Amino acid sequence: MARPVSDRRASPCRGKVAAAAALACAIQILTAAPGQGTGSDRSRQVQGEYEVGWVNDAQGMRHYSGLSCPNRVGTMTRTKVLAATDRRAAGCVYAGDGSFQAVVRQHVKGTGRSDATAFAERYRAAGLEQVTMTGISGSGVTFRMGDGDGRTTCETLWHLSGASADYTLWFSYSLPEHGTAVAPAFEAFQNTLARQN
Repeated sequence: MARPVSDRRASPCRGKVAAAAALACAIQILTAAPGQGTGSDRSRQVQGEYEVGWVNDAQGMRHYSGLSCPNRVGTMTRTKVLAATDRRAAGCVYAGDGSFQAVVRQHVKGTGRSDATAFAERYRAAGLEQVTMTGISGSGVTFRMGDGDGRTTCETLWHLSGASADYTLWFSYSLPEHGTAVAPAFEAFQNTLARQN
């Protein structure tokens, strides 16, 4: 049986079509929002969230342990959910203006204070400088992470107790840039956590 013969010269557009298709794929990959990746990456991410106990609800994401992470808390936007560990039931990462970030973690009732103490001990052991702050940052444990460009980067951790769980709230922020944003953000998270107990 004779095989069909293909004349490659019959299609002068073949190379141009292939190049256009490759360019379209590259643009899709390069212009995906950070953290989103391609469609299959997003599917794996969503599947992973469900596998570690998170489900969508009307306001954001909810963990089977009861922790609810709204899409927005104050001026900050949820960017990621965190899996549970032995002592921490779940958590969420939030981003604000510039480099302002927050992580809220739920802990088994009665363990949050020891986790906050362990945080401070690890930072001190790493040689970081613990600083005394005023305002709401003064009620947490704050470390100076570095200075540069006229800014001081700080990280503060607070331990909060609820009726059925403990929480830690961690902020990373720059001073003076975020100086007026820390207290309202803390209050917004505190109110969000109070509604969960």
